Amino acid sequence: MDIEQAALETDTNSERVGSALQSLVRWLLSKPVLRTAETGAGVVNWLTSDGQWDGLYPEICGYYLQFLAQAAPATGTGRDTSFRAAAAAVAAWLDAVGGDAAEPPTLYQSDMAEPDWRNRCLFAFDLAIIVRGFAVAEARWPGSIPIGVSGRYATSLLRIVENGRLASHLLRPGASSADIPIKWSTRKGVLHVKAAAALAGLGRHDMDAIARATISDEAALFAHGGEARMRELHPFLYFVEGWLTLWGQTEDQHALANARRAFGMVLGQIDPLSGEAPPIANARDAVTRTDVLAQALRAGLVLEAAGQLTDELGEMWPPRRRALQAAVLERISPEGGIIFDRVGGHRNTWASMFAWQALRFLRDAQMGKLDPIASAAALI
Repeated sequence: MDIEQAALETDTNSERVGSALQSLVRWLLSKPVLRTAETGAGVVNWLTSDGQWDGLYPEICGYYLQFLAQAAPATGTGRDTSFRAAAAAVAAWLDAVGGDAAEPPTLYQSDMAEPDWRNRCLFAFDLAIIVRGFAVAEARWPGSIPIGVSGRYATSLLRIVENGRLASHLLRPGASSADIPIKWSTRKGVLHVKAAAALAGLGRHDMDAIARATISDEAALFAHGGEARMRELHPFLYFVEGWLTLWGQTEDQHALANARRAFGMVLGQIDPLSGEAPPIANARDAVTRTDVLAQALRAGLVLEAAGQLTDELGEMWPPRRRALQAAVLERISPEGGIIFDRVGGHRNTWASMFAWQALRFLRDAQMGKLDPIASAAALI
């Protein structure tokens, strides 16, 4: 490939990334995604091509508040108005649906006859993401979050603690543990490093102690049995993201080293040609989830910018970076949003936010402007 051809391909890729970013933002701000509710507006979990959707998801609202604050144009230009209005609407809905005890349903299904099993639990991870979303939106737009709602959610979260560490969930009144399936989302584990990192950035002493204890436990388990910690890639990438977020907040080199080691394990699961990755480690016949692809791309870009992808990882990363970029761009639907997998075909909101951030990091990296510390601290 000559220099002119390489430059042309770089320009074409940059244009495609820019177009994809704009498409994702438009879709995420659209009415089918941000749905007006009784009070404010909630964010859907997913949409099918014929407009069906399964409910409003409070955890996704926490991610959405973070997305809005990062995607909005500069304050003072007048072009961030729709983003601020969306943040206020989402915060108002979370305020209302959580009630005085800040116990929102895991999935709000106002018109579903058969309740989702997840609504029998109140999850620590979900509440941590919501509380972080409040903090990020309030920092960007002071006064956009109803007074007292963040404190109520934080108090609710503090109930889901065992021995000074984050637990997985509480059973809601009338629920039985026999009704709850054993899944990664219903067990304390790698995902709680991301939840703890969210709490560690709030500047609250009560949260800091719980976050430190949770992180210490997971660091010890990873040090003595790292390979066994990786099963489902989606929560394991939450583990990588948690360590990166902690590093972005504190520049703790141990956190960065854990992120590098864990990401190296993920790299071995990614096909260097197609960018495909199984949802469960080594399950090569399983269908790839797009949230996993976006998570891997954004974590890899941050680690690359931090100078961590060297030696063997430095050889593995470049072809996988190109393949992940192509796979993420390929999955963006012409209708807007990113397609979750090739079987269900629905457009998924949290995967779209992860993809938006991954492509934002990619664009910044192409321009030589990706700040690894700031980007790590801002991981959605």
